[in-house]
Amino acid sequence: MNTVTVMIRAKLNGKYPYLPAVWNGNGRLKPNVALVKGNEQKVEGRYYLRFTQDGRRRFKLVNGDAAVATAAAQKAELALKAKAVGIAVVEETKGERIKLADAIRDYKAEIKEHKAKRTYVAYAYALDLFAEGCRKTYVDEVGRGCMMAFAAALKKERSERTVSNDLRYVYTFLKRYGKAGIVGKNDWPKCEDVEYEIYSEDDVKKMLGACQTLAERALILFASGTGFRYGEISHAEKGDIRFDEGMVETRSKPAWRFTTKDHEQRIIPVSDSLLEVLKRHCAALDGTLLFPSQREEKPDKHLNRTLERIAKRAGVKLPSKPMHAFRALYATRLVREGVDIYTVQRHLGHSDIETTQGYLRAVKRNDPKLREQVNAASF
Repeated sequence: MNTVTVMIRAKLNGKYPYLPAVWNGNGRLKPNVALVKGNEQKVEGRYYLRFTQDGRRRFKLVNGDAAVATAAAQKAELALKAKAVGIAVVEETKGERIKLADAIRDYKAEIKEHKAKRTYVAYAYALDLFAEGCRKTYVDEVGRGCMMAFAAALKKERSERTVSNDLRYVYTFLKRYGKAGIVGKNDWPKCEDVEYEIYSEDDVKKMLGACQTLAERALILFASGTGFRYGEISHAEKGDIRFDEGMVETRSKPAWRFTTKDHEQRIIPVSDSLLEVLKRHCAALDGTLLFPSQREEKPDKHLNRTLERIAKRAGVKLPSKPMHAFRALYATRLVREGVDIYTVQRHLGHSDIETTQGYLRAVKRNDPKLREQVNAASF
């Protein structure tokens, strides 16, 4: 057998099994995605190569991410085939150098498949700018000076926030190729922290009071009671609701060509009051989608328009991102009720705790309890 299998060794239920890594149709690995009992699942672990040598199964650690593991598997398989026919294989003392232009091209192709269109466009634009200004030929030549020169060029025409975002996109790419640590904490542009827009309690109550249909009420309660992203809501189906367990699931929907962010599947608990509304709402639906388009059975891509109509009737001024503001409200309400921030992070599907903190900056500022404390501490 000359086959090399890429595995991920991850912690599951207190054990560290070797799990088969998942490949795309284009021959690339899905980053940190493994098969767990036949289902694709996002895991945190390290890549290994599994192969048979001298009649024994062996595992070899890969010091790198999905891209490195893919290259290592291809190289190992060629070496095994060569050995099988008696060709001596000389181990390279130094890995093959990767051209910067090739690395950017491959990385763009990967994120185009895995990321949302807007995210891909943002990454691709930043990477193209970096490639245009960077004079290095190979990835291993890129260092801190290249990043600082890139930042300086961006600052001439862009805001600090945009510069920070573009640097982050490029740095994420470079980390994929082993360049983590070339930018220090003090090298990043100083910009104000993002504070996401949020609805007030009164705003939501007014909007609920202005709903004219059960579907409108279900939409507001579902968005504020799950914290799901726009696409996750528009593609939600009846089968995602676990009424017996009091849970709602968000997952990819291949039939609608919808993929959750980072191929993540989340199952979160929801309130009894939301479940009661969803029961009645589901009974009134003909198809599988919870919030289908009004014209045909397909995901509604204009949910913000529905909110605009409701808000107009209620006399409520909508945030710039009406659906997204419910995510911040969901996080804020959980924290105010004593739910720890790490649980909130998991419910929102954030990979970085700092992203979750950005949703919560309005918690204390708008907390009625804080007003009581301020008044109690005044003269």
